[in-house]
Amino acid sequence: MKRKSVLFGIGVALFLASVGTVLVLLFLHEPAVYARSSLPEGEERQMQSGEFFAEFLRLSDEIHNKEWDATFSEKSINSYFEEGFISSGVAKSVLPEGISDPRVAIEPGKLRLAFRYKVGPWTTIISIDMCMWLASNGEPNVIALELQSLHAGSLPIAAQSLLEQIFETARQNGIKVIWYRYHGNPVALLKFQADEPHPTIQFLNLQLKSGKIVIQGRSIDAGIQQVSFPGLPVQPDSITAN
Repeated sequence: MKRKSVLFGIGVALFLASVGTVLVLLFLHEPAVYARSSLPEGEERQMQSGEFFAEFLRLSDEIHNKEWDATFSEKSINSYFEEGFISSGVAKSVLPEGISDPRVAIEPGKLRLAFRYKVGPWTTIISIDMCMWLASNGEPNVIALELQSLHAGSLPIAAQSLLEQIFETARQNGIKVIWYRYHGNPVALLKFQADEPHPTIQFLNLQLKSGKIVIQGRSIDAGIQQVSFPGLPVQPDSITAN
């Protein structure tokens, strides 16, 4: 009997060790979509980074025109994350502690954000799948992000504190963040120019297409009443406060 107890204990220990090993491997696993999002170092990546920054500067110059639009490709965004975002020092100033190397993958109606996250001696890839739409609930400049899944490596996780840490950067830049629930998923409503009594711009359209983001808007005069635009994606009726 004593011998059986010892063997049983050894078996349990081996089982727990194997389970722990599997969990660690899943935690440290780098998703294929993250690896595919990176371009090799070289002239093309530098060119794509420059294209992103040029489009961003064009948008900054034209955003107070009567109507404006911009298109950002997945390739140019990720190239900028690996080039200008780091060399300009922007990464250090905006990324929360422990977060580095962000990447995006863009599909019709869906965005995947992934980044490296350091936890003590461990580093894993956090990936967040989300739907994005422009809310037309009577308030201008509200973008909704429905968080559909959150993984550390290959492990599904629930990390509200991590999400709050990510969106704290948005709050520091004048973007109001309100959390809701929709079909059990957390939804972040991002209200731009929230600290201004009279917004100067209004988003008219936001589209996630295959490999690119398209955004359109217009400038508005202070004091003009804002209206919803027919045909825009609407905020789901069943969203309730978290």
